Amino acid sequence: MKRLRPVPVLSLIVLLAMGGAGAWWLADQHAHVSTSDARVRATMISVSADTSGRIADLRLRAGDRVTRGQILARLDDRRARLALVSASLDLKALEIAIARMRREAELNRTRGTSRIDGARSNLDAARADIAAARASLAAAESDHARKLALHASGLVADAVMDRADAALEIARQDEARSLTLLAGRRAGLGEARVEAETAELEDKDAERLSMEAAALRQRIAALKLDLEHHTIASPVDGIVDEVFADAGEYVQAGARIALAHATAGMWIEANIKETDIGRVAMGADVEIRLDAAGAACHGSIERIGGATTSEFALVPNANPAGVFTKITQRIPVRIRIGGDCEQVRPGAMAGLRIGTE
Repeated sequence: MKRLRPVPVLSLIVLLAMGGAGAWWLADQHAHVSTSDARVRATMISVSADTSGRIADLRLRAGDRVTRGQILARLDDRRARLALVSASLDLKALEIAIARMRREAELNRTRGTSRIDGARSNLDAARADIAAARASLAAAESDHARKLALHASGLVADAVMDRADAALEIARQDEARSLTLLAGRRAGLGEARVEAETAELEDKDAERLSMEAAALRQRIAALKLDLEHHTIASPVDGIVDEVFADAGEYVQAGARIALAHATAGMWIEANIKETDIGRVAMGADVEIRLDAAGAACHGSIERIGGATTSEFALVPNANPAGVFTKITQRIPVRIRIGGDCEQVRPGAMAGLRIGTE
């Protein structure tokens, strides 16, 4: 009978180690979903000109770290400044004209009111004079008629009759003069009213100029905005990735001058197999290993896509007629990057281990 050869101790240790490693691997695969199809993403900002012009000053280079509101470039703004100064002077002249016109209107209104009051007083006095003149004329006519009758009877001398005739003529002239004066007083009242109406016309002219001034103020506001657009500032805190223009170059409105990315709020976009997506939950802890950093850091699941990546492809992957190959699809997942991660750069690759427990 043959004796069994004893298993060497070293081989037994190797077998036990391999078994333990296999058990650990199986346990790890059950507790985690792993993928290397992950890339760092960031909000990419296109720094562009809001107006056309020549770049007079360029203060950025690729790799520069910038802050929100920092001046990156200036366009030649001499023409815009001249236009703003010219419009401001026009507005100043218009405001002076409006003030002068309103002052003249107020003076004419005051003078017109005063003249109307005076003309009315003079008209009342003229009417009183007419009443007195007519009363005197009536008395003179009555006296003249009485003396004329007496003169016919020889009871009144010719001299007395002559004086009665003269008195009657004077009374008639006084009445005529009073009527002429009344007409003049009425004309004076009309002139005073016309002067008061002139003030109203000047008020309307001042109102029209005020509307022109309002339109000019709107134009000045637009010119100020255009002048501000000659200064190009960083819209975010970030890093300049690429510069597309040089100082002295003429750029059109909307032309890109530089491309930058925001340093805050970067994330990782991973593509998880559809066979594993059911084990991934919102808020799950993620171990991140950035290729650039080497050391591991942590994050969490922020969003799980509702469609596979193939649905967003520009060119659909259509299978030829009669031929079908089933391919495991990928679901996009967004991971929030924790504060312990370093060397985080847009486009960098990363390996992920997503906890499933």
